[in-house]
Amino acid sequence: MVSNPHPGRDPPSELDVDPDGVFDRATTSHRPGDLLPSDSGEARWIAEDPETGCRGVGRFEKAARTNLVYAVEAYRDDAEESAPYLSSGVGQTFEMRWQDDESGLGERLGSLFPF
Repeated sequence: MVSNPHPGRDPPSELDVDPDGVFDRATTSHRPGDLLPSDSGEARWIAEDPETGCRGVGRFEKAARTNLVYAVEAYRDDAEESAPYLSSGVGQTFEMRWQDDESGLGERLGSLFPF
């Protein structure tokens, strides 16, 4: 059995990735686009799976929920990774490693410069 990197959440190999199940359990919100990197500033829908922490992003709520299914599938299929996934469509699914990073922004930027 795969160890569960997210206490309180299902281990990746035991997730329900039935699209209807992911749609039903998702929570959604409408957010300004400036909260997302490299965005035009247009508001986007964000769907989040409470069981995995994965997120889907879309111009419409249904698109965000659909993209969430891609993110949850990637999370389930990559059982060795501990970070949830973010998807904005087919071929646009990435790990959200920045959530597991406990160092602050200043510390991360400081490590990039020699002074």
